[in-house]
Amino acid sequence: MYSGDGDQRVGRVALAYDRAADRFVPVFRQWTGHNNNQEVRFINKGPLRGTIISAEPTSDPPFGFWITVNQMNGSGHYAPILRYRSGTRYGDGNPLAVIDSEMPETLRRLKLWQPGQKLPLPDRACPKPRLIGQVLWCTDPPAKPLG
Repeated sequence: MYSGDGDQRVGRVALAYDRAADRFVPVFRQWTGHNNNQEVRFINKGPLRGTIISAEPTSDPPFGFWITVNQMNGSGHYAPILRYRSGTRYGDGNPLAVIDSEMPETLRRLKLWQPGQKLPLPDRACPKPRLIGQVLWCTDPPAKPLG
């Protein structure tokens, strides 16, 4: 169902197979919209393999995103291991998905990457990779100051 501004609620569910019960059981659930670059992504390779990362818009200025990394815990469900307010700002002109632009900072906070090491790049082409602040850019940023 769409809202007046064209947004739509989107649900994400991760399932695991319970052999003893011979059925699939939910191990992660999250609802989000889709108008404001929010995303929920399962990471299938690299140092965060098996985690689920979400980028949800903040509701107060400066408008950015809450980045949350969820990892499978001992009870077999996903639980947050990291949550922080992004350096990526809504409408900053960066064409990368928020999760991709925040990956260096996410990995840094989890002590899986540090400045000076090779930048963690997205799967798609990244012709001019560089950090501006703590945010990955693959193109030139807009000429006017970001507000």
